[in-house]
Amino acid sequence: MKKQIIIIPIILALAGFGAWRILNIKPALKGDAHGGEEEQAGHEEHGGERHIELTPEALKNANLTIEEAGSAKIKTTLSVYGKISANEEAIAHVMPRFPGLVKEVRKRLGDAVKKGDVLAVIESNESLRAYEVKSEIAGTVITKDISLGEAVPGDKKIFIVADLSSVWVDLTIFRRDFAQLKPGQPVVIHADEGGEPIPGTITYISPFGSENTQSALARAEIPNPDGSLRPGLFVNALIVTGEVEAPVAVKNEATQTIEGKTVVFVQEDDAFEKREVETGARDSERVEILSGLLPGDKYVAGNSFILKADLGKAEAEHEH
Repeated sequence: MKKQIIIIPIILALAGFGAWRILNIKPALKGDAHGGEEEQAGHEEHGGERHIELTPEALKNANLTIEEAGSAKIKTTLSVYGKISANEEAIAHVMPRFPGLVKEVRKRLGDAVKKGDVLAVIESNESLRAYEVKSEIAGTVITKDISLGEAVPGDKKIFIVADLSSVWVDLTIFRRDFAQLKPGQPVVIHADEGGEPIPGTITYISPFGSENTQSALARAEIPNPDGSLRPGLFVNALIVTGEVEAPVAVKNEATQTIEGKTVVFVQEDDAFEKREVETGARDSERVEILSGLLPGDKYVAGNSFILKADLGKAEAEHEH
């Protein structure tokens, strides 16, 4: 009975010390000569794999996103460059009906016009009567070649009006990639750094190639309701050329590079194991995992860099 009285306080003391260690995580390696066994609560090695243990409070503060590895369709893509141009099927070339003298110029370069708006007034050389030159479409005046008092011939283009509510994106496709393309393929346009990607479809592939660049043109027609896509500007684009059925895939942000190796952090209760993986096909959202993970494994899909930083801190302390 006396032995029991002595042993119970010792057990309680040890349990209390372990709880204090969990609530006050201090990264250390197992067998650390400086920290000894008492500094193993934060980091441990199991069979050569590193584990990070977090208390429920620390786990909540880390704001980690946990998902299950599973099958996914990985889109195979072709990265290309291109240039925005006006939709030539939505352009009107305005010419005078009769040669004459320009009496009024009512629209300027860059003005928005409606269908039927008067662009200029010209006095006919034959009848000496003034007539109105009107826009045939709604759009923007992108070219103006007329001045007050000018004598204009009947075959001169005095205005060009373009409907810029949609634009063309002309993409440069190099010869080695011709076989991957076909009309109807989805394309994602990146017009501005950090801006939202713009979806579209390949509507035309030129049957001719460029002798100088050994490339061909592929075109996508893109909606431009706010006018943010300006003809003449260059863009990057990803053409979706196919899909790969990946048995195991994770989100791109789940992978981290540590010591030159690609790893994913896998959850085991309140601990996280650094798992080396081999990757395969990748698209803008997910990456195929060829080895290292199994379907159903719970992994850190978001904010995994926090665990990477914690490991780096542990290794730095271990070296000292």
